[in-house]
Amino acid sequence: MNSTPFRKLFAGVLVLAISVFLLPSATRAAAAATADDGVIDLLFLGHGQREGKGYHLSHVFAPVFNRSLGAQKIRMRYVEDPAVLNAADLAQTDVLMIYANFRTMSPEQEKVLLDFVADGGGFVPVHSASACFGHSQLYVDLVGARFKSHGMEAFTAAIVPGQEHHPIMDGFPEFETTDETYVHADHNEANRTVLMTREAEPWTWTRTHGQGRVFYTAYGHDMQTWGQAAFHDLLIRGIRWAAGDAKAAANLALVKSLPSARYQPADTIPNYRKQDPAPELAKPFTPEESQQLTLAERGFELQLFAAEPMVVNPIALAWDERGRLFVAETIDYPNEVDTNQQGDDRILILEDTDGDGQADKSTVFADGLNIPTSLTPIDGGWIVAQAPQFLFLKDSDGDDRADVRYAINQDWGVEDTHAGPSNLRYGFDNKIWGAVGYSDAKKSTQGEFGQGVFRMDPSSGVVEPVGMFSNNTWGLGMSEDFEIFGSTANGAPAWHAPLWRAFTYDRHDALPPQLASKIDDFTQFFAATDKFLQVDWHGRYTAGAGFNLYTARAFPERFWNKGAFIGGPTGHLLGEFFLKEEGSTYVGQNRGSVVASTDEWFSPVFAEVGPDGALWIADWYNFIIQHNPRPSEQSAGFEGRMGAGNAHENPLRDRQHGRIYRLVAKAAQPSRQLDLSAASTADLIAALSNDNMFWRMTAQRKLVREQRRDAIPRLREIVETDRSVDAIGISPRVIHALWSLHGLGAFNVMTAAGERAVERALSHPAASVRKNAVMALTEAGGEANLQRAASLLDDPDAKTRLKSLLALGLLPPSEDNARMLFARRTSLPSDPWLARAFAHAVLDNEAPYFAELLTNPTPAEQSVFALFAKVEEAPDYLVAKRQFALVEGDYAAALGDWKNLPASSLEPISLALLDAWKTKLHEPTPADTALVQQLVNRLDGDAQMRLRLRAGGLDLNYGNIDEVAYAAFLKENTFTPVISDRNWGGLGERVYLQNCVACHGSEARGDPSVGAPSLRGMENWYVQTQLQKFRHGLRGTHFKNANGIAMRSALEFLDTHPRAEFVISSLAFYLSSLDPVMPEPTVTGNAAAGQALYATCAACHGADGAGNRELSAPKLTGKQDWYLMHHLKLFHDGVRGADPRDVTGQQMAAMAKTVPNEQAMRDLAAYIQTLNTKN
Repeated sequence: MNSTPFRKLFAGVLVLAISVFLLPSATRAAAAATADDGVIDLLFLGHGQREGKGYHLSHVFAPVFNRSLGAQKIRMRYVEDPAVLNAADLAQTDVLMIYANFRTMSPEQEKVLLDFVADGGGFVPVHSASACFGHSQLYVDLVGARFKSHGMEAFTAAIVPGQEHHPIMDGFPEFETTDETYVHADHNEANRTVLMTREAEPWTWTRTHGQGRVFYTAYGHDMQTWGQAAFHDLLIRGIRWAAGDAKAAANLALVKSLPSARYQPADTIPNYRKQDPAPELAKPFTPEESQQLTLAERGFELQLFAAEPMVVNPIALAWDERGRLFVAETIDYPNEVDTNQQGDDRILILEDTDGDGQADKSTVFADGLNIPTSLTPIDGGWIVAQAPQFLFLKDSDGDDRADVRYAINQDWGVEDTHAGPSNLRYGFDNKIWGAVGYSDAKKSTQGEFGQGVFRMDPSSGVVEPVGMFSNNTWGLGMSEDFEIFGSTANGAPAWHAPLWRAFTYDRHDALPPQLASKIDDFTQFFAATDKFLQVDWHGRYTAGAGFNLYTARAFPERFWNKGAFIGGPTGHLLGEFFLKEEGSTYVGQNRGSVVASTDEWFSPVFAEVGPDGALWIADWYNFIIQHNPRPSEQSAGFEGRMGAGNAHENPLRDRQHGRIYRLVAKAAQPSRQLDLSAASTADLIAALSNDNMFWRMTAQRKLVREQRRDAIPRLREIVETDRSVDAIGISPRVIHALWSLHGLGAFNVMTAAGERAVERALSHPAASVRKNAVMALTEAGGEANLQRAASLLDDPDAKTRLKSLLALGLLPPSEDNARMLFARRTSLPSDPWLARAFAHAVLDNEAPYFAELLTNPTPAEQSVFALFAKVEEAPDYLVAKRQFALVEGDYAAALGDWKNLPASSLEPISLALLDAWKTKLHEPTPADTALVQQLVNRLDGDAQMRLRLRAGGLDLNYGNIDEVAYAAFLKENTFTPVISDRNWGGLGERVYLQNCVACHGSEARGDPSVGAPSLRGMENWYVQTQLQKFRHGLRGTHFKNANGIAMRSALEFLDTHPRAEFVISSLAFYLSSLDPVMPEPTVTGNAAAGQALYATCAACHGADGAGNRELSAPKLTGKQDWYLMHHLKLFHDGVRGADPRDVTGQQMAAMAKTVPNEQAMRDLAAYIQTLNTKN
């Protein structure tokens, strides 16, 4: 994100918004007791338009505006659904702001809004809000006018004479901006006071409605206005005025009472955001002062549990069977890495013995540790992540000191201390789950693995990767119904793993494992201040820590199993995302911050639901959070160096502070506290009914790990008889009971008693139970169990169908399985993840499914390709192509009675046939083309359009295509490269050496014998563009281009890379950095004749051959003449530029056809070589 608007935004001083923040405090203690009374609750109603696809981007501007609100104690709640216009939500609101483009509201919503304002609520419609709900005249009257039209220009709205001392305008400076020049209609002048005008047009005004107040401004189209301090100041003034005099006075008193920030210069503050003036070092606040500067969500209270000197640098929290807090504390992080794993870090037991809510007893459970990053209880002890090892620590004599210590495994990377293992927890499947970043697990069931989530057998220490994410990972979430989530550092805070890698890894080359599902709806975070330090992804989650779901019942119901908390320590906040189901996955709706602070040291790095149902927060409390890269004078304002943990060394890193908080819902009862350390089997079974997953999972863990087999009859009884479904549609007790049975080896169909429990679970009214029953049976393995797990392919719940499909894929291939899949080929793949699971199941039954494809006349409800993101992922196509690859000779014979192929199979078979020929470098004979033509003739228009895109080089007729429709289809599918400016240092060279040297040579000078050109100095954008064309099938697919087909195959390694686009851009950066080499002439031609021909080329490539990026024309100088001539001929012959999606390639092909013959091509190449000398 460009930092320029923010320098403009926060370099100045807001007349009201920031100056009061710096006033000394005289009544801090009194204000703390009633702090919430002075907080203004602002409900910001935005809409779902996103970058590149919309305008009035509320999800961008609201977080930017929020940075001005923390110091003003204005608490924003951000939503994008007008359903929030209801009495319950507005009852929790002081001021409603609308900035959106909604068309309609219901009569009930209209009434609620009007009543809210009439009863004293504040209403702040901004900019396009005057164009919302245009059908409602009552709404238009409430706003004060209706949007009519606009232009766009720079202007300064003027304060209306006589309004200079209005409470909103008093002391407000007029400001210039470029914005839409709204003109309004249907003005309602009753009870309206115009405060500002643009020329003669009313621009900013107030209204009263009943006991309430309305403030409107037409400002606000884009960041040119939202990025200005003056605009924020105007909105804050309007919000305070709309809140009413009493609320405004209480708010201002609260603001004046806040502790003042104190600063001192420092030379090693990373200024990657290029702030001017550069940031200074803030001094730390006391815990009490920090709490005053921190806003918790309405209805919640942030309570201090422990602080320095009792705890310093807390990185992870967990609780034992008695509900006691264990804290991993690391002052060695990030760079004090000891090769013998001996350090100054500890695990503490913190206890509140007098019940006042704060820790008063600290016990060192273990010391001498070196950067422990996570811990979880098991077998009376603790598994502790301390790369390169996982340790087991246990107190065997009851003195609360660990006297047992050994390594469970030692396969964790130590290259980077903020990229190692974290977030350990015990899972429903009785495995240990965790997250790991790019330092990787060096050994796993799938080889080296990183940047994702895993599970580990606690007995053997064997690691199994589950979900791979796009970048450094420090977050794992587990829902009450056993869905797996995670978070990553860089602009990707929310992930879901619907399809575990064990079901896809090394199964089918045609379907390589893919990333998990990125589910966040947007990635901006809602900081309460602009005083934050970030390396990149400015204003977004760039150090996402945790994805901890709320899994108790002491918070309001909207949080239950849906609210996820992600630490944003670089922004001094704990963010919240709410899960919305979407088929077999979710959307993670970013709804701001549950806690945010203007204290520049506040750094939540971990949050977890505790035994009491509160949300416990580990505050690293540090001014410096940034890890890597190495700061430089150019990038960050000073020259730094890297330490042993791959973090930049910085003397400002603090090793004296740390806080632990509890976020408590004010109106809720805490979870019932237990002590399960010596619990009987009956007590453990009873604990499975607790409303807090912590206690349920603790009970399950003890039942399984202690092999309480006497529990089996009662657990089966629960599964068989408890048909309850709770308020959110799940049945937690039954889920834990069936997984406890699984852990005891008793959830299977091997016995009559076991089968009864299985059947009842598979028919439970809660989809979550049915899904978990399928998962547990799949884990149990064995053909009989898998058959039952695979029996729910038609379950109404998408997630259950997905798990059932995965079980089916583990069964031996059979005709029955193939028929079941074929019958559901247009119903089961109803979303991308079901589609991927379906494709795997089909490939597991490839031969019998192909037989169905050739013979089964059952019509398809829609094209199978409509259900898959790419043709190459559609199982009908994949099966046919793989079967054709086995054919030697006559393809017609392989098709059997191809003239009578089922209609629904024609398209996938036609496409597969073409691609099979290309793979074999088989140029179709006239007889082959005639065969394909007869297949094409039977396709409908839509299918012919899809085939036409992929049949470049074949002379086929498409008689069923409507050319107007095809033009629109082609426009929709036209390729546009995405040029990235990201360069991962060293990655480009590594990729080149691993994948390109065989053809292009170790120095990238090329090899004419294999048609490989020199790549040295090739333009960055051109390399990225061409690699993307190969990857997307626009190049390397023509029958006559063997080198191109080989090149496309060489790029298949990108299919399994989590950030293929960054690999491409990094490779392009590397190649463009190499000094070009003057090519030696090899082609004999007449340069003078070539000069005349070049006049056509110069229009795009320039008279000097230097190229023109705006015209997508690469430079021609520096290229070998044989390469230029070869590719000119490919263009001329229709081999290159044949794909209709490749607009620039087709333009070049059309130009090449004007070159009359091969001698003319030689002449052109000879002339272009002379430009090398001239340049």
